[in-house]
Amino acid sequence: MSSALAIFLGGYPHPVRELFLEAQFLLERELPGSHQELDIPAKMLAFSYGPGYKGMVCVLLPSQRGVKLSFSKGAELSNKHGLLEGAGKKTRYVELSSSLLKKPELLELIRNAKLFHEMTSGS
Repeated sequence: MSSALAIFLGGYPHPVRELFLEAQFLLERELPGSHQELDIPAKMLAFSYGPGYKGMVCVLLPSQRGVKLSFSKGAELSNKHGLLEGAGKKTRYVELSSSLLKKPELLELIRNAKLFHEMTSGS
């Protein structure tokens, strides 16, 4: 873990830090070659395959009570397992838990987000 990430996570309760790091590890595995960018003012860690919002696939958003995984094009993803929440024009999110990180439904959602990004971004 980078020192910037350690400092960033230092203000959150231990269970939130643990969950955040578990989710980060999962996303590193499921989004190979993605670039991670820590945005401290926005309180998020972005995973992207190109610059700016257009290249972003998802972000991890810690809070004092938990961690959300938000998909930049989540409104366009299938929600057949009912994991996605929110009503934004573009984004949708999933409230994470340690048990959810192990479920195939979440892995399918992450893989679909990556595939959708590849299909719509030309990369």
